[in-house]
Amino acid sequence: MKTAVCPGSFVPISTGHLDLVERAAAIFDEVVVCVMVNAEKRPMFSLEERLALVRAAAAHLPNVRAAACAGLLADFARENGAAAL
Repeated sequence: MKTAVCPGSFVPISTGHLDLVERAAAIFDEVVVCVMVNAEKRPMFSLEERLALVRAAAAHLPNVRAAACAGLLADFARENGAAAL
């Protein structure tokens, strides 16, 4: 299975973000929208809210899921078997 990771802060997810996710979903078996955590930033929405917004925006895409990452993106990609970012 080929997996792609789409990382970002998604404060909030935009139509541009969703367009990229939809394009990736058409190419890859699985797309993980990686909502990044940066302790130095104070986003408008909490992590849980941003995850919920991503899930709602991508609900029509069965091969897309949202997950949080507070560490290194490279580690997250490796742990999720990503072939592309």
